Amino acid sequence: MISERLLPASFSRIQTFFFRGPSQSAPVPAILPAREGAKAAVEQEPQAASPAPADALQESSGSFDFSSLLRLRSFVYLLAGTGFFLFQINSTIAIKSLALQNERLRSHIQLTSSVLAAQELKIRELQSIHSITKDAAALGLAPSPEPPVEIEP
Repeated sequence: MISERLLPASFSRIQTFFFRGPSQSAPVPAILPAREGAKAAVEQEPQAASPAPADALQESSGSFDFSSLLRLRSFVYLLAGTGFFLFQINSTIAIKSLALQNERLRSHIQLTSSVLAAQELKIRELQSIHSITKDAAALGLAPSPEPPVEIEP
């Protein structure tokens, strides 16, 4: 079971850690029970509650300072960085979708051009002299035995 003497000291250390950060936390003097309170409080040294400057320097160099992360300037930088990365991600997604659409259009153009080439080949085949002669013979038309007449202006 937790003793009455340890609970308040542990709780104040946790409060100090979360509200001031680990580098500014100072050793908290033990809170004495009420029966010894007045007499022991007078006997304690006033400097025992605050750490020496050398001790504070050693504590801050040994651990990471979370309080610097909680400043407004850090949040602004974090927000600006997040906005930049979201813009980059959006641009990348847009580029990929445009590349996919471009590829679909290229395949559609290729298919259309092959169909167009096939139709042009069919037109040339139908316009050839052999095709016209066959169609004329089927209609009952015969070539004229007289040579063609040229008219000069």
